[in-house]
Amino acid sequence: MHNTKTRTRTKILLLAAAAGTLAVGASSVASATTEPPPDTMEMASDVSAVPPVTAGEPSSPEAAAFCEAEMAVEAATSSEDPAAVGPAIEAAMAAATDDVRPLLEAVVAAFEATGGEGPEFDAAYGALIAWMQENCGFAQLNVTLSEFAFGGIPEELPAGGAIVSALNTGEQVHEIVVFRLNDDMTMTVEELFALPEEELFPNLTFAGAGFAVPGEIDSAVLNLTPGRYVAICFLPDGLTPEIFEQAGGQIGPDVSFPPDAELGAPHFTHGMLQEFTVV
Repeated sequence: MHNTKTRTRTKILLLAAAAGTLAVGASSVASATTEPPPDTMEMASDVSAVPPVTAGEPSSPEAAAFCEAEMAVEAATSSEDPAAVGPAIEAAMAAATDDVRPLLEAVVAAFEATGGEGPEFDAAYGALIAWMQENCGFAQLNVTLSEFAFGGIPEELPAGGAIVSALNTGEQVHEIVVFRLNDDMTMTVEELFALPEEELFPNLTFAGAGFAVPGEIDSAVLNLTPGRYVAICFLPDGLTPEIFEQAGGQIGPDVSFPPDAELGAPHFTHGMLQEFTVV
């Protein structure tokens, strides 16, 4: 059985990680040693073959109110304003029904105790995600991460709340980082991500992210507004679980990889770069 891993990340951390991996040059790739886990989600590399994803109805008006408030918490934790997080959590607590309030309280307590890392937080946030999947009526997108493709992302997604569950079916560590492109952006995503970093990131708005080692699932709650989006993996080729653990289980520009780690170009240069539209 696959474990559910959930990690909170700020936009600053993600963009710093992106900047660090964008600079990784091509080199020979370390051989992977782990066996890929069995697929538990249908994977489709052909975008046109992916069935449409639709949203449902919330279980009650009260559930809908909480789900909107929880999306505001997600947005606050991903913003550059830490002061926005407290009021957003207070608003979500006020909107919470009796059945979901203990789940949110457990998430907050685990975050305060662990900083959002480790099994205690993973279990608490996973329980909250499960409740939202049952009650929010959000679109639910099951994505696979592998060498080197996203599976299960359709050409179009409906606007509104979405819960992304990303399963790593590959042998390397992967992430899915979702950005909304500026409305005036006419470049293809390939052209856009060939730009220097200082020209690239002003054209993007962070929407959410998931991160998983082989065999694990990570979930993220996104608030999608109409427009063009891109899913991307910035991690370097050759990042096996062994190398990841030797680096302290962290990613980013300040991470020191083992001196004998043979890491290549970012995964998006190998194909983990996919555009979709929200309507």
